[in-house]
Amino acid sequence: MSGKLANDLFTLWFQAPVVIALRCQDWATSLQSGTSNSNPELLRMVSEKLDAATESTLALNMAMMRHGMTSARHFWLGPYFPFSLRQFSASLGQSTAAEGLGPYAKRVRANAKRLGRKRS
Repeated sequence: MSGKLANDLFTLWFQAPVVIALRCQDWATSLQSGTSNSNPELLRMVSEKLDAATESTLALNMAMMRHGMTSARHFWLGPYFPFSLRQFSASLGQSTAAEGLGPYAKRVRANAKRLGRKRS
């Protein structure tokens, strides 16, 4: 597994629950104070999810197009790579997954940092 994919998966596994807990705490605080309609974190959460999904879809499409062209070149011009086609396709799959998870992991890291500073 590539380093970027492992780092992004670890970020999502470890920091996403922290971000959810911090947002729930913020939401509960605003509900207790009676300002539930004016909680900007809820609107920000939804818009960030949509932005990350859009960015991830675009990144996946670009990666699949780029890897498809590389696979076609590998097929037509012959194997000038030092490893087999099976290893080649596995590495393409991992890099595609890393590019798809990248936008989500980037936003989770930023939210954890921002919400952590907000509590301090």
